Amino acid sequence: MSSATYEDVPAASSGYGKLLLAGLRAHALPLGLCVATWIVSYVAVASFADSREMNFAGFALAFVTLTLPVLVLAVTTVRFVRLAVYERPAHPLSALARDVWGYFKSPVRLASGLPMVLSLSLLIEGFSRVKYNIPVIRPFDWDTTFNALDKTLHFGTLPWEWLQPVLGFPLVTFLINVNYNLWFIVMWCLWAVLAFTLEPNATRMRFFLAFILTWAVGGGLFAVLFSSAGPCYYALIGLSPDPYTPLMDYLYRVNEIVPLWAIDTQMMLWQAHVGEQNMVAGISAMPSMHNASALLFALVGWKIGRRVGLALSIFAVLIFIGSIHLGWHYAVDAYLGWAITLLAWWICGPIARWNQRQPWTQSFLALLTTEPRPAA
Repeated sequence: MSSATYEDVPAASSGYGKLLLAGLRAHALPLGLCVATWIVSYVAVASFADSREMNFAGFALAFVTLTLPVLVLAVTTVRFVRLAVYERPAHPLSALARDVWGYFKSPVRLASGLPMVLSLSLLIEGFSRVKYNIPVIRPFDWDTTFNALDKTLHFGTLPWEWLQPVLGFPLVTFLINVNYNLWFIVMWCLWAVLAFTLEPNATRMRFFLAFILTWAVGGGLFAVLFSSAGPCYYALIGLSPDPYTPLMDYLYRVNEIVPLWAIDTQMMLWQAHVGEQNMVAGISAMPSMHNASALLFALVGWKIGRRVGLALSIFAVLIFIGSIHLGWHYAVDAYLGWAITLLAWWICGPIARWNQRQPWTQSFLALLTTEPRPAA
């Protein structure tokens, strides 16, 4: 598929306020879904007397503080690749600075992208609220089941034991951890491309609707129903014997040689779980949203282009391997996450095509044709 991107066309301005309002109307479906998800998450958590409170203003400030630099980095990375591959300017740094500045000040891009940033911010806040309160709503009681299921499905051997002889070297583990942490950057790069660069089309809408549905169902409903902590916390939640002790001992030894951010993050999550204030909070293994999202990235990547699809497919495989090797997930966490993603992708296809034909989308697209459009 060749996805349309913004091109330079002469046009008369219709006013940014009118353009932004039209953009909000055109994105009413994902925005409405995210608002509904946020309300449901708030009501569901508030119904428990001992629920853990999240300060929305504090979360919003932390979200902006942490993610705005990542968004800028993501946009800069995407634009740098485009300049390096396609345009190859004589003065790359100055050309990149002008390009990124033009990217962020474009009314067309902002009218298309800001509604999605608002939508996804609400989604993430609602997801974080539920995740932080999972052990309050339902104590971790599925870990032994998933451990046994993993062993049954993998011929009597736990998946980490299959991987350890191949991956159990400090440098390899470090590189797997680097790739695992790149998930956040990859997600923001895709958000930047799809929200701000790709014109509002059915593929773009399908991705965002599937993303919202996957996280609402997988990261919310199923995470509560199948409340589980994950291999790295198996002993900490009082389960014995712990079949993951050799894996965690290995990871801690590697962390003494090279930094493993997974270990630090796991410790911070546990500290938040036992009541210490922390910027990172919320433990949930099933389903794996890292794996669910990585598969969604690959699915939309194939719609963007063959090379993008192949690269994101390899990335999804490495995320799966990392989620097991770093002690985050049981393999079955990924399997359910993938199933949710595939179902959401299938459901959201016709919905996105329907939304593309509606007056609110067509009116917005008509406005975009009368606005000065930045180069892709």
